[in-house]
Amino acid sequence: MSFSTARIALVFLILNLGLFAAKIWAGWRFGSLAVLSDAFNSLVDVATSIFIFLAVKIGSQPADADHPFGHSRAEPLAAFTVAVLTFVLAFEVVREAVERIIFGGSPEMSIIPLLVLAGVITTKLIMFFIARRFRESPALSAVAADAKMDVVISCLAVGGVFAINAGFPQLDAYVALAIAAWIAWIGFTIARDNLAKLMGRCPDEATIKKIRNRLDEFKEQKKIISYKNLRAQFVGSEIEIAVEVTAPKNLSLEKVHDLEESIQKKLRTIKNVGEVAVHVEPA
Repeated sequence: MSFSTARIALVFLILNLGLFAAKIWAGWRFGSLAVLSDAFNSLVDVATSIFIFLAVKIGSQPADADHPFGHSRAEPLAAFTVAVLTFVLAFEVVREAVERIIFGGSPEMSIIPLLVLAGVITTKLIMFFIARRFRESPALSAVAADAKMDVVISCLAVGGVFAINAGFPQLDAYVALAIAAWIAWIGFTIARDNLAKLMGRCPDEATIKKIRNRLDEFKEQKKIISYKNLRAQFVGSEIEIAVEVTAPKNLSLEKVHDLEESIQKKLRTIKNVGEVAVHVEPA
């Protein structure tokens, strides 16, 4: 991550902390479950930023005696922890909303929560337009997508506050349920994607096609005759590749070694590719 990108990510983390504080205060002060649910969503954003930042630092550490294949599992493990947190928060929101629906409640009517949410929506829109300019950064691309979703959630919360001020306080609880469902869905997608990486999931078709295209270049250059048994899997956040290639049988050991290194170097130009095992067989 470049210095400028790191600074922007840090600014976004500070903004998310400020938004969480503002929403949690407005939600508790005026009794709006919709605003509180939106605050929990911001808490997930903050936790995600912290966990991913720490995981990237750990994951970028080189291999050592205890971790000979590196620390690439740190990032999906951290993301899975965030997923568990989202489920816990969603459950708490649902519990509070159901209690409000069954036993009733009297949230206070005020324009202040609307002003807080208006500020949240404006801030998230600014974050979205800034982050989308850094398309080369996966981290900031994710921030842009998350900010766009947060605008939708905050708009739902606005609807809950409007319902309170319009004399329909129970609708606030139903809006909170909708937001809780959204938070749970986010947690589910995070858990699904990162468990798949931890379990050694195969990369997507686009990545496999890139791998094959790189190998085909060696065939076109007559450096190899063919390749077979191509395997690729996620190990944490990195992709490991194993492949067998057939080369002319008159190659010296030195040239075989150079061929293996050139194939490894070429395949590592693909995003997220780490370890590459190449077995060369004579024709």
